[in-house]
Amino acid sequence: MDLPIAILGAGIAGAAAARELHRRGRSVQVYDKGRNPGGRAATRTREGAHFDHGAQYFTARDPRFLDQVEAWRAAGVVQEWQPRLVAIDAEGTRRLETRERRWVGVPGMRELATNLLHGIELECSQRVVGVEHSAGAWFLDFRNEARRGPFAALLCTLPPAQAVELLANEVVVDPARSVQFGPCWALMLGFDQALPIDFDGAFVNTGPLSWIARDSSKPGRPAGERWLVHAGPVFSQESFDLPPAEVEARLLAAFYSILELAPIAPAQSALHRWGYALAQPPLELGIIADDQRRIALGGDWCHGSRIEGAWLSGCLLAEWASKLA
Repeated sequence: MDLPIAILGAGIAGAAAARELHRRGRSVQVYDKGRNPGGRAATRTREGAHFDHGAQYFTARDPRFLDQVEAWRAAGVVQEWQPRLVAIDAEGTRRLETRERRWVGVPGMRELATNLLHGIELECSQRVVGVEHSAGAWFLDFRNEARRGPFAALLCTLPPAQAVELLANEVVVDPARSVQFGPCWALMLGFDQALPIDFDGAFVNTGPLSWIARDSSKPGRPAGERWLVHAGPVFSQESFDLPPAEVEARLLAAFYSILELAPIAPAQSALHRWGYALAQPPLELGIIADDQRRIALGGDWCHGSRIEGAWLSGCLLAEWASKLA
């Protein structure tokens, strides 16, 4: 019997790799340290809240990914989001017109990975702390679990810094050492009444913020008034180690300032810190593979920093692994 293939990370890249290998008849096992699949294509649903606090939407250009989007659309996994968009800079606010189609997962962005991983062996809340290559196979060590293996190959879709730490002795991670990731603070806000704002999303090019969106304007979401605020890379880096309460207060003040609103106490608020938000800049290699050691790395950081790039990288990982003897 063929040995299964281990995949580290259940974000879009890992999920796409697992789905494609499963389609090709290969046995796979996916591990993720988070409570849910999706990675940064995430949805917060705890305590009655519902926010896409990571990736906000995605676009599609590559024909292969366009086919995947159509399959998702037909299955009710995604819908098109047609927000009223603006750009905000030091000169003011200007309306944006674009023909590019923007898609969102339904009922949240997490659904993209959940759909890809349907019927596939997945274990969440599992942190891999060590790996060993022995007799042509891979073995995994976990923080609170017994060793797993053997695996025919190891596919790693972790952020590059985590991949380098885990696979420090593997030559395949050398290109990943140069990739820097910027952090991002995400502030989630819920209000009892609609805010008097005539747009649904804004690219912010001044001050500490980079993006604000009426999250509840996306299709398939619960009723209510919910806004998502992303801090810019400079602010996120400079405030990375500040107390969360201080960061939240500063972001909330910036939110009201940029919208020219009198402060209104939100009915609910939550803060999340993404330590690995965006590669600066990403590699354009697709994947990084070592045929002899039967190990490969991939992810959005390897293919353009977008959901589409993550999906394509995952498919390339699967194509590579399926060719191993």
